[in-house]
Amino acid sequence: MVEPIKILSINVNFTVIAFLLSPSMIFLHLWWYKQQVLLAQFSSHTDDSILWQHFRVGNEAAYTELTRRYYRKLIHYGRKFTPNVQLVEDSLQDVLVHLWLHRRTLNDTPSVKFYLLKSFRNQLFKTLKTNLDRIELDSRFDELQPEFSSEEVYIQQETDQSFRTKVGELLAQLPERQREVIYLRFFQGLRPEEIAELLTIKPQSVSNILQRALANLRENWPISLFIALLLLF
Repeated sequence: MVEPIKILSINVNFTVIAFLLSPSMIFLHLWWYKQQVLLAQFSSHTDDSILWQHFRVGNEAAYTELTRRYYRKLIHYGRKFTPNVQLVEDSLQDVLVHLWLHRRTLNDTPSVKFYLLKSFRNQLFKTLKTNLDRIELDSRFDELQPEFSSEEVYIQQETDQSFRTKVGELLAQLPERQREVIYLRFFQGLRPEEIAELLTIKPQSVSNILQRALANLRENWPISLFIALLLLF
């Protein structure tokens, strides 16, 4: 007789608690539960291509995981072009909303990361153009270049702090365009053709920039450090 009474007590208490909760609190609890169920469908190890396929047919869990996986990386990249964090976040939100609303018309892509970087970069530049003073637009926008500081350039695979610091300091000595290409090639893993499309330049220009950047690095880096960096990728 003890166990049924205990179960009855728990049921009654749960009913009372649910009754006492405000509608907004009940909604938040239900929303939180739904998010946990959605996130459980995929993990951080799920391949991008699988997430993209599920996202295109309307799977909220896949969309949530893709957003979680790339949101901070895209914000980090966007802040290289402007210190206006709100503008960067608004531009990314516009991209994410557009992707969800047009998900069923999106094509498959061999690289989800590249697709997101390109979409976000285009939207951010469009927003920046709109916000720049019309008189100064051409001169200021043509000079727009990302800023990769030594503190923000890092290597995720490497755990030695002194190594990361040294890499950041040396990369910071490169010209802005070389730093962006190095960042996209080695830290984001984009192919030269993808970088060319992203930066709207010719693939040969990307190769030339990479060669100049690597030549500068070889000239200024100890050979052991230079080889160690290349082996990481």
